[in-house]
Amino acid sequence: MYAWDTYTTTDFKIMQFLFPQYRRFYIRGKDEEGNLIFACKYVTEEGLCSVYDKRLKMCRNYPAKKINYPGKLHEGCGYKVEEKSFESYLKK
Repeated sequence: MYAWDTYTTTDFKIMQFLFPQYRRFYIRGKDEEGNLIFACKYVTEEGLCSVYDKRLKMCRNYPAKKINYPGKLHEGCGYKVEEKSFESYLKK
């Protein structure tokens, strides 16, 4: 999981304070721009959710067919970025 404009541990703690459901995440690393990359502490080594009945909406909706924000995704996240131009929408 990424969070835009979350660069420091303090930013992360503020996010967790404002959104208590995010306390399940821990900082896994940083991307090239310095944004923090998060991982869920409830994901098992097999990649399964250990609290399946209590998972967040973003987890219930995974994989989403469309995400409406630009960005780079870390390797292995399960998504891919497919940029489309205005002209490609007109061709539909």
